[in-house]
Amino acid sequence: MKQLIKFEEQDRIAVIAPHPDDECLGASAALLMAADRTDIFVISDGSHGDPLKTIQEEAIIRRRQFEAEMEYVKPRSWHWLGYEDTQLMQNPNALNDIDFTVYTKIFMPWIESFHPDHRAVAMMCRRVISEQKASAECFSYEITAPFYKPTHYIDITGIEVEKRKLIRFHEDQLRSGQEEITMSLNAFRGAQLYRRNELGYAEAYLPD
Repeated sequence: MKQLIKFEEQDRIAVIAPHPDDECLGASAALLMAADRTDIFVISDGSHGDPLKTIQEEAIIRRRQFEAEMEYVKPRSWHWLGYEDTQLMQNPNALNDIDFTVYTKIFMPWIESFHPDHRAVAMMCRRVISEQKASAECFSYEITAPFYKPTHYIDITGIEVEKRKLIRFHEDQLRSGQEEITMSLNAFRGAQLYRRNELGYAEAYLPD
């Protein structure tokens, strides 16, 4: 059964991103439709994102690109935790200081994602949310590795151009083809959601 996720006026939303750009690749709907109610937490510094640069150089570039995106989106707040990229499995307490009890909706990476940092953050989210007895609705978002059977969707038809803008702030990541991979996946989910001839876009989620 397909269910639509809706943002309510009383919502307070957290988007948990292992790397700078995951927030817009997987959960751009929150950034574009409810920015004033959304807090964004980026866990790693993205420093291993370009093999042609030193990790110190890349960390500076990734933060600068992320800050430009945040200046454009203007979320309620954003937080850069700064753990080293690719090392999140070695930092199991990275999310301990986030108070998840204040949120009504939490968007997090998928625990079966290809990337070990995504899996690590998903496990941390589950543990800390459980320990805090937080009552938020929790959803895993989809990046690169498609869900087997998504159950929840957000229609982003009409704001897909804005999503592309957010992705393009992370320009040193564009040569990986992530923009087209992501938007093609969103177009496929739009077709799944509506089964119609005209082109639509949707983000897919799984309840966590």
